[in-house]
Amino acid sequence: MRLSLLLFFSPQGLINAYSDYYYYYRIAQLSDEGYFPFINMWYEYPPILAYLPLVVYRITQVVAPGGDIFSIGYQLFARMLGMIFLAFETGVLVLIYETAKEVWSKEKALWLGWVYSALSLPLFFFFIAHQSVVVFFMMLAIFWFITKKYAASAIALGLGVAAKLVPIILVPPVMKFLWPRYKKVLVYALVVAVVFLLQYIPFVSSGSLPWVTASFNALSNVGSYGTLWAIIDGNWGPGTYGPIPARLDITQAGLTHANPEVLPGWVILLIFGLIYIFLLLRPNNVEDPKEFIWFSTLTWIIFLLYIKGWSPHWAVMLVPLLLLSFPDNLGLFLTLLLTGIVFLEWPVGEAISSKSLSVIIISSRLIFFISVLSLLIRRLWPSQQGDRLTQNA
Repeated sequence: MRLSLLLFFSPQGLINAYSDYYYYYRIAQLSDEGYFPFINMWYEYPPILAYLPLVVYRITQVVAPGGDIFSIGYQLFARMLGMIFLAFETGVLVLIYETAKEVWSKEKALWLGWVYSALSLPLFFFFIAHQSVVVFFMMLAIFWFITKKYAASAIALGLGVAAKLVPIILVPPVMKFLWPRYKKVLVYALVVAVVFLLQYIPFVSSGSLPWVTASFNALSNVGSYGTLWAIIDGNWGPGTYGPIPARLDITQAGLTHANPEVLPGWVILLIFGLIYIFLLLRPNNVEDPKEFIWFSTLTWIIFLLYIKGWSPHWAVMLVPLLLLSFPDNLGLFLTLLLTGIVFLEWPVGEAISSKSLSVIIISSRLIFFISVLSLLIRRLWPSQQGDRLTQNA
């Protein structure tokens, strides 16, 4: 189904008239003028997702030199890049099945496989952005961890962080479930760090450290967007790093295109840090893969409640964890509920552009996250006999 849609639908998008594929294309076009990420321009994504579209662009230019969004070159670029994303998306499906088989049963694994295949949310964002690459490495790290292939899991997680920084939040669950095997904890964290840092060595060794630093600086200055913190700060638009040409000016990386934060960041970090440390230190059965899945999902939820920015794309990283945490009708219901909230936000909310609707969407998402967090806490630390029976169902 995905292959057919990739080949026959417009790469401009299924519902809206824009796809991040075009953004990747425009960034790659800068290479025609001699500009490359982390060499003489800053970029908000790490090297894996910075250079994957660039490599595809250079290949397609040999066959059909590109122009605008209607050119044959772009049509070819979008489909070739989509083929690569489809490979990662297929890997996600396989890993959901294999992980569910290890954690739950073959029957639940088959059910989850069919559910994920039929979900509209992963399908929609497959045509919009590159999240399948990140989700694949994240799921691969989880699968290898629960099958006790710790070195392989650390490499996969390092590659996930090398694609997009956010999978780093899986390190605390790993440390919790390896504790107190100090050497394994240290080696795991070290491997993740080394795999991540290796991607920057070619740029740093070539004298491009200022551009690497500027890229991280841009990430820290993006401002709040799409969250409760954004409402408090009075930021109603999406997160932005400025126009594409700004990436050629190293001084532009330090600019914030949003209102400053009202609540000090260190206060929010302290509050959520204390909450998470409290949960991190609570006892769990570290030999039970179900509890690792639950705690990993809990970590993601707390992170999503904490961060100052939210993109609808991020929901794709949460869906596999929701399904694996609740491999039944509850998981399906939660996923469909999240789908409704996300689609209301984008593209519907994007088209309407209403502050009142934005408040409704953000509040609904906040309530959803808190509700899922409550369910996970009851799974991880059942206090009543009924909760224990539910936990083992």
